Amino acid sequence: MLLTWGPVVKLRGLDRSMGRTRVLVRFPNSTTYEERFGKAMWENLRAGDTVWDVGANIGFYTEQFAAKVGDGGRVVAFEPVPSCYDQMAARVGKIANVRMVKAGLGRVSGTVTFDVGDSDQALGRIVDDKSAATGGKLLELPIYTGDEAAKSQNLPAPTFVRIDVEGFELDVLMGMASLLRSTTCRDVFVEIYFGLLSKRGLATAPDDIVRLLREHGYKIRWVDSSHIHAARA
Repeated sequence: MLLTWGPVVKLRGLDRSMGRTRVLVRFPNSTTYEERFGKAMWENLRAGDTVWDVGANIGFYTEQFAAKVGDGGRVVAFEPVPSCYDQMAARVGKIANVRMVKAGLGRVSGTVTFDVGDSDQALGRIVDDKSAATGGKLLELPIYTGDEAAKSQNLPAPTFVRIDVEGFELDVLMGMASLLRSTTCRDVFVEIYFGLLSKRGLATAPDDIVRLLREHGYKIRWVDSSHIHAARA
């Protein structure tokens, strides 16, 4: 039986409203759930892996992935928000085994609207409905399905995937069904944003994510209350 996450949705929604998620990312050396998640990834990442870092932000994990997979491995970093992409480029743009893609991944290819607040220097968030925006600056940014990106951008298929897309994790997974079904893809790590999914009317999405990954042949382990590790069975 799949778990239900009502109480956790409320807790994670509170965390998000307090800004706790971003603060934790900014202090990766603190003893937090992000640290536990990072440890789980490093234990499963191998030299020679091909990593897809989906929602790479400013490239913090991208940089570490590139070092861990070594010269025989590759990292593909997806980040659509211009200010974040530029910071990522400054951090990892000269690393030989990193390829950056200035786009997001989702359920369908096209464009999405990002609300970046007062300027494009903000981190930004996807909005389903422009009327729900903060009143700040909106940007129309490119998005691909993972399966389409692999073909149109001539990208190597992943053996290892990290997804951090703030409430659009189910969309990303649905758009890369062919890649996920491939036995080449061994490990998938997903951060689940319960509060943001609930606000989108997708309170059952965590269960749907678990179901989808199991259907593609993965065993599921919750690293903590917000992070899934799906490993090829």
